[in-house]
Amino acid sequence: MTPQEFSFVKNNTRYPFKMSCKRLYCLRDMRLKTKKIILIVDDNRDMRSFIRAVLENSLKEYALEIITLPSSDAALQTVEVRKGNIDLISTNIHRPGMDGYTFIRNVKTKYPHIKTLVCSARAKHDDLNEMFDEHLVDGYIRKPFKENEYLNRVRNIFDTQNLVRLNFS
Repeated sequence: MTPQEFSFVKNNTRYPFKMSCKRLYCLRDMRLKTKKIILIVDDNRDMRSFIRAVLENSLKEYALEIITLPSSDAALQTVEVRKGNIDLISTNIHRPGMDGYTFIRNVKTKYPHIKTLVCSARAKHDDLNEMFDEHLVDGYIRKPFKENEYLNRVRNIFDTQNLVRLNFS
């Protein structure tokens, strides 16, 4: 079977490619989703599980990869191993070891494109304002929060991202 020529357009640029009709029929039946990689950092296991469940059950429009970790050190290591290939970090502030403020500063210094959402009941107003002013934080939600509030913050952050990962499902 002779490959046919197709193209897709992104940012007014045409990208041609060739594909056989057999392959095209397979693609026709696949749904295209935007892939999002989310890192949840919280020392409370129940909170990590809750946030994961909320995201998995509600953000069906995305192909999600969710990583949950209890500490800043483990999270920093994961960010490094992935070379900053993360769309959103959802983190609390107060936890044993490196706190959330220091963690976010370390991440944003090397990977400023990663979006951050702070989830905390005890975040200091002045610290948050400073972090927003320095563009280190992209969203804040006070614990305890309602599922819809959290999802709205996440969707708003995703809507502002320029990076799109496509996933065929």
